[in-house]
Amino acid sequence: MIIGSGLLAKAFEPRHASSEHTWIYAAGVSNSGCTDPKEFEREKLRLSEALHAGMAADAFVYFSTCSVADPKSARSPYVLHKKAMEGIVRTHPRYLVARLPQVAGRTPNPHTLLNYLYARISRSEAFPVWVRATRNIIDVEDVARIVDALLAEPSRRCTTVNVANPVSHPIMEIVAAMEKSVGKEAVTRLVDDGAPYEIDTSEIGPIVERLGLCFDGDYLLKIARKYYARGALP
Repeated sequence: MIIGSGLLAKAFEPRHASSEHTWIYAAGVSNSGCTDPKEFEREKLRLSEALHAGMAADAFVYFSTCSVADPKSARSPYVLHKKAMEGIVRTHPRYLVARLPQVAGRTPNPHTLLNYLYARISRSEAFPVWVRATRNIIDVEDVARIVDALLAEPSRRCTTVNVANPVSHPIMEIVAAMEKSVGKEAVTRLVDDGAPYEIDTSEIGPIVERLGLCFDGDYLLKIARKYYARGALP
């Protein structure tokens, strides 16, 4: 069962759309900058209804955010909302909370980091860059593979796991990768702000190795070119 229709929902659809045993909740607030209480309440109600309907499922998956570890974001309305939703999900007897970083994939959502950078760079629009900030990028296809591997292990029920790239990048490295993919230089305004933060991915380390996923030094550029190079966009 898939709840939602966006980037994550589509990634899990081929394997779980018709399953009654695994419920994938891939809906809710998609803009990390959201401050609207009505949007948060809408997700709370929808999530509560889904949990009630799927209480007998073998697994109920909820996607939260790795930003709970970001000192600059931990007290934002969005992150506080996500933490509250995690608490609701933990009422399910067989839940799995997957905390995600910035997920790359084909989506019209203008609020994702990479879509934001693509729009600004392709249109030669100036934008601010927090020079001390880091961000973690992972391909949505790798998210799906890792979460499916977690679901295959019954011992992972009732756990909260960071599903992320083992390597976070300074924001200027991400901008540089997007410049190479788009074929244009970014017009940036550097701001002395932001802070790096660590995302502990040790729990998925054995799964990443078993799946043969390669989060090497070229991973970021490969993702940028995969989704944003000329000819890659729909």
